[in-house]
Amino acid sequence: MNLETSFKRKVSYITGIVLLLFPLFYLGQPATSDTDGGRGGKLAQLRAENYLAQSNLGEIDPVSSTMQLATLGLRPIAVIVLWQKATRFQKMEDYDNVTATVNQIAKLQPNFVQIWKFQAHNLAYNISVDFDNYRHRYQWVRRGIDFLMEGTKYNSQNAKLVQAVGDYTGSKIGGSDEKRQFRRLFSVDEPFHQRMENYGLEMDSQLVAGVDGNPDNWKVANRWFQKSEDVAKFSDVGISDDWLRIYERKPQALIYYAIALEDEGYLDTNAQQAFATAHAGLVELGTLDILSKFTGSTLRLNQGDEFQQKLEQLRRDLDALGPDVRENLRNQRHEQLTHPQKEALKLAADLRTEYHDRLVMEANEALFVSETDVAEAMPESVKEQALSIAAKAEVEAMKADAVNYMRSMINYDYWLRRCEMEQLDLAINARKTTAVADELFVAARLEPARQEYEKAWSMWTDIFEKYPSMITKDTGHNLMPSIANYVELLSQFDEEVPEGFALQALVDLAETELGATPEPNIQFPSPANPDRIKGEVPSTDYLKNR
Repeated sequence: MNLETSFKRKVSYITGIVLLLFPLFYLGQPATSDTDGGRGGKLAQLRAENYLAQSNLGEIDPVSSTMQLATLGLRPIAVIVLWQKATRFQKMEDYDNVTATVNQIAKLQPNFVQIWKFQAHNLAYNISVDFDNYRHRYQWVRRGIDFLMEGTKYNSQNAKLVQAVGDYTGSKIGGSDEKRQFRRLFSVDEPFHQRMENYGLEMDSQLVAGVDGNPDNWKVANRWFQKSEDVAKFSDVGISDDWLRIYERKPQALIYYAIALEDEGYLDTNAQQAFATAHAGLVELGTLDILSKFTGSTLRLNQGDEFQQKLEQLRRDLDALGPDVRENLRNQRHEQLTHPQKEALKLAADLRTEYHDRLVMEANEALFVSETDVAEAMPESVKEQALSIAAKAEVEAMKADAVNYMRSMINYDYWLRRCEMEQLDLAINARKTTAVADELFVAARLEPARQEYEKAWSMWTDIFEKYPSMITKDTGHNLMPSIANYVELLSQFDEEVPEGFALQALVDLAETELGATPEPNIQFPSPANPDRIKGEVPSTDYLKNR
């Protein structure tokens, strides 16, 4: 190779590089704010059309962009190395370095939503439980929520991430074992309130104020869920057509707020008003158009009766064309059942084993007669008309089933009835009487306690007669400690729970679904506790802070 050949080759390389700059400039030209040609190159246009630009996803962080450029295309490797470091620091219980390391990962991949969710869960649920003092645990829960809020800054169009902030604010603060302490700490945590204010929540609004006037975690969660709805209506990123799970959270937070008030002893108009507000939220939820995955169309939770009535009318119209057709089909299919299936159908539900339940399910599937089946069995003279009616009936049946399924997914009927029940003066009086009975029992005033318990059981019986659907594990969870006290009280008189006990159905449910009857909410006399003080045995956590 001589010098002339080498020179020509270099010139050709440089020429090729220069020529390649033109398509690269065309493809990679950034978008500008100018009206003429401001859309940028082809890649910028594609990012804008598919909402992939950073400006579409959330705020642009100069530090994050600089870190991404500094990795020179090795960002995935850098992220893997940092994850390994974070895992190692957590094993060493070096939590400050865990936080710092994951913050670096978030800077490198700010739009990878799972990083924000994973680390928030790690901080609020995993790291927090490693601390004995509930104040320390609260601080780590606070960090987890704060981390999620920061994630919403870079992913402002992701409704599920915004919703997660509400989930943590509600369930982690208001649903933990130390929820009373956490709720109290949150209500006076002004710096944290200011942080939330910075992210767009009106923390001085009556919409977030609890009974004491300070922000309540459940009502704050309700506002975050409202914010997630607003984001979802603008951008459905991350929803995957699961609109019901977006809309249910707002009234759900109000329900838990009302329950928290009752648990904390607000057995008055405050609790009644809270349940009234929650009920109004559920009614509003019933009026919303929600996309159903089954029908591919929008439905409302309050349309179940409407669809069912239309279905029943169409069935009557169909049966009028051939009055005996449906019954004949069922009889024919019943004859085709196996002998074990027929016998299983005859058994009472409480006598069936798992084997019988399976046979009953198979039998019911075999006996099912669709509207199309009925139409196909009609005489030829009316078959065409029957098929037309059957097609309409099948559509209404699908809609009715879809609405019933959606209602069952969120236990809509139970919570609607529960909110109605809790607004009754009778329900408030029943809870007050139960609380008074508990206090008398703790004070060892057994005879007055017994009288108050029996008054309370009478009230609860009246309530359950009016609202039989309330005999559930949720209601039982609230009443079982008091029932346990009552059982212990009877044992002091050498008596057992009498036959026909008013709440026996609740006790039976508790034994099967809640496990054994809990220990009475009482401490009996001992050298350390001679006055029978109600509550849990004091821990020695306070000694660690000295």
